[in-house]
Amino acid sequence: MKIISEPLPERQVRLEIEVEPERHSLAMEQAFKRLAQRVRIPGFRPGKAPRPLVERHLGRHRILDEAMDILVPEVYREAIEEEDLDPIAGPSLELVSHEPFVFKATVPLRPAIDLHDYKALHLPREKASVSDEQVDEAITTLRRRYGTIEPAERPAQKGDIVRGSLKAEVEGTGLIDQKEIEYRLTDESLAPLPGLADHVVGLEKGADVEVQVQVAEDFEDARMAGKLVSYHITLKDVKEEKLAPLDDAFARQVGEGFADVAALQDRVRGDLLTTAEDAALHSFHNTAVDALVELADIEYPSVLLERETDRILEEQANLDPRDPRAQELYITRLGKSEKEVREEVSQAAKERLRRSLVLSKLAEAENITVSDEDVENELQIIAASVGQQAEGVLQVFGSESGRDSIRRSLLTRRTLDKLVEIVSGEDTPREPAAEARTKQAKRPRAEPRKAE
Repeated sequence: MKIISEPLPERQVRLEIEVEPERHSLAMEQAFKRLAQRVRIPGFRPGKAPRPLVERHLGRHRILDEAMDILVPEVYREAIEEEDLDPIAGPSLELVSHEPFVFKATVPLRPAIDLHDYKALHLPREKASVSDEQVDEAITTLRRRYGTIEPAERPAQKGDIVRGSLKAEVEGTGLIDQKEIEYRLTDESLAPLPGLADHVVGLEKGADVEVQVQVAEDFEDARMAGKLVSYHITLKDVKEEKLAPLDDAFARQVGEGFADVAALQDRVRGDLLTTAEDAALHSFHNTAVDALVELADIEYPSVLLERETDRILEEQANLDPRDPRAQELYITRLGKSEKEVREEVSQAAKERLRRSLVLSKLAEAENITVSDEDVENELQIIAASVGQQAEGVLQVFGSESGRDSIRRSLLTRRTLDKLVEIVSGEDTPREPAAEARTKQAKRPRAEPRKAE
């Protein structure tokens, strides 16, 4: 067997393989015997017709193709071993000639990642904090949940809840026509209807008015941008929100109950700080991985990008990867060509793939591993965190694929923790996420009780 190896860009190698005539002749004989068993020639039992007659009946090309099917897998496997290659996927094949039998195999190799001096990578890390204003805002939200809504015998004000009918149209085209609608009078909640809140403010119960609003050219809804919107507003009720009083009795009502307002505020601040720390850590993870990607030299075959693109499409459409037509049907529903859809997600796929590759390389460089015991412990922690649903969780994650998912999650978490430690110069001991959730579930939180 003669092999000519040619390196290609993007971690690929092209092998031109020529099989010796004797081996090809043997494969041709095997091919003839296979086909002879399947072909029916009058006057002969299957497998008993002479070869010249079978060749005339089928055509020599059919035997050549069958011989190629026999030879290519075993010859390719031998060539990979002889050239000491490490493929990550199957090759693309090109027939050069049948006689002599020569073919080319383009082999995608495993990615090559060089992290360079990643241990010298350092980034500033901001400490999470919570302001008094954030605590007050969270307490106000709780007071609102425990508060009451009461009729207001006065003109409508921002923050009120109003009920009535509302009609909106642009150049004769209706946008909304509700005979009975209740809405909170805030700029945020009425953002899709520009200027409405300002015109409702000051109206009294029983009001029936028509107003027009000139919408800005850059308004996000193209139906209204730069146009005149007409509103027909009637008010049947104006209600105001009465916040629950901020006292110790209120604190004892919230969640599992707190001794006094100070204890409630401490818990709210703690919860907000936990959330802020999680968000800050997540943001720092992204920053650190981006820096590592920027530092690294990454080369990979295009087949990996195609796979990552497939995964993103599966996630977007909640596709079943076992259904061969699922992606095709999803693309059809979008009303776009396959090329257009894949191009739209290709950049996201490229970024995600590069991040995944450098993290895998970092885990390898730092000897980060996950044992079967680690997986079992994490599985038990997850089950303990969901209470009565534990049995179902054990069934789902106790499968081989479920355990693989836990293993990947643990490996990623440990690798990210190591990366944070390297780039920040700080140790980052963290509880496993599931264990942290378990502990969180066991303590009272500053949230309303469910209605009895």
